[in-house]
Amino acid sequence: MKTRKLMAMAMAGAMALPTCTAFADSAEEPVKLTGLFISHSLTKSVNDMQWLQEIEEKAGVEVEWEQIYTDWDQTKSTRFASGDIPDILINATADSDYATYKGLFMELTDLIDQYAPNVQAMFEEEPDTLALAKTYEGEIYALPKFQGKWPDCNGVMFINKTWLDNLGLEVPTTLGELKDVLVAFRDNDANGNGDASDEIPMDFNGWFGGAYSLTNLIGSYGIQLTNWGTDGYFVEDGQVKNYAVDERYKALISYLADLYSEGLINENAITNDYSMFQSLSRGDENGDALVGVVLGWEETDKFGPTLHDQYVPCGPFADDVDDLGTDEPRWTYDYSGLNMSSNRICMSASCANPEAAMKFMNEFYDSEVSVEVLFGGISDGCLEKTGDDSYKVLDPLDPDTDPGTWKWTSTMADNGPMYIRRSTTIDMAQDMTYALEEREQYKEAIARIDMDKEYYPQMLMKYTSEDQNNMAVTQANVTNVTDAYWGLWLTGESNIEDDWDSYVEEVNAAGLQDILAIRQASYDSWKAQ
Repeated sequence: MKTRKLMAMAMAGAMALPTCTAFADSAEEPVKLTGLFISHSLTKSVNDMQWLQEIEEKAGVEVEWEQIYTDWDQTKSTRFASGDIPDILINATADSDYATYKGLFMELTDLIDQYAPNVQAMFEEEPDTLALAKTYEGEIYALPKFQGKWPDCNGVMFINKTWLDNLGLEVPTTLGELKDVLVAFRDNDANGNGDASDEIPMDFNGWFGGAYSLTNLIGSYGIQLTNWGTDGYFVEDGQVKNYAVDERYKALISYLADLYSEGLINENAITNDYSMFQSLSRGDENGDALVGVVLGWEETDKFGPTLHDQYVPCGPFADDVDDLGTDEPRWTYDYSGLNMSSNRICMSASCANPEAAMKFMNEFYDSEVSVEVLFGGISDGCLEKTGDDSYKVLDPLDPDTDPGTWKWTSTMADNGPMYIRRSTTIDMAQDMTYALEEREQYKEAIARIDMDKEYYPQMLMKYTSEDQNNMAVTQANVTNVTDAYWGLWLTGESNIEDDWDSYVEEVNAAGLQDILAIRQASYDSWKAQ
């Protein structure tokens, strides 16, 4: 790259690049920066985002962007190990990277104090974002985001109400009733197209911690997950636990394996990628719905503009199948995970113009720009400013695209750095209106959470570099075991009753108890603050 050649020459003393101060005084040429954005697969080129060009101009920089859509997790270690990274990285790093590749990333504390008033405002007004940004040692290598307009939970379980009406059935409220409904969907041509074999009673995507996985049903057994329960971790009575070795998980798997054995769960769900999972919910070429029960973000996003009005939210389900469940079921509480994320934007330690880079990073956290990051630019035709701090999300420019998909298509969306103030008023598109309405279904269940004894904000937990490394290696070993079993149990290739005791021993031997001890210490430290 031309920019990297200039940087290399500057470092060698062959030439001097303009500092931010020199640029501000001369106002002649923008400071050249390089940038990397790890993108959603739908997102258009960042070079076509007018709002991004506008903040580059405002900050006095010109960024040469690289946009990566796939396989970043598989390739970033090679990239980082080489030391060849751009000045600015968006959505590209994890907490462990700063210890693993020590010296590769810029420590930002002083730069924030001098050049980032918008970021400072976020830290002052939303203190959890500062806790989120800091390492165990109190350093800041990346900036988080805050978008406090999102709901309390990520996944909604939908059921096809049209199918229920066709068969004279009610929305189920227990696990037993859910099975009865799925059997009726399987046997009775629920979509009414004359083909009694094309209905898929239930579908899912992902597993441990997956937003649209059937592990969400663990709440029927009284386990309170928070922020997706990543890798199976949760807190109960102040103790950090993992449901992968909990008898209640065994009961859930037994229930689901029974459903699968009767053809009530999509047999291809284990191998289908997200695009297949999404497209299946949007019906066939004749416009007939194919899926009866499935998890998703929001009805128009999940089912498209034609079928969405057939579906209503359902769950959580009381357990009437065995003695391990509860008649006061839980639902995953995801507010922190939905509204905050760490590591949205960071800087290379070798950036030749850190002041200019920091000023550019600060622009993402401007009150107006933040709304554009999430919903699309005003100049791009995605957003209208309706007042001093109020905005209206406009209908998609592509009339064949739903608002949820359009957001991901037209801007950085949830992958971008931003600070959307609580005081900002946003007239949401129909998809977000639906999303908020749908989650009224879970208000009663979420109200059951004991925030003092059950809330586990994993993202705010801090660890030493040694603990981070140990957990990363050990979790991989644990995951190798848990991933090897759940699919076999679900499909009936192996029997959970026969395997359970040896499985638990194997998971613990892989190091689960060591991880739990580290997590408990961090959780106790956080609680004591």
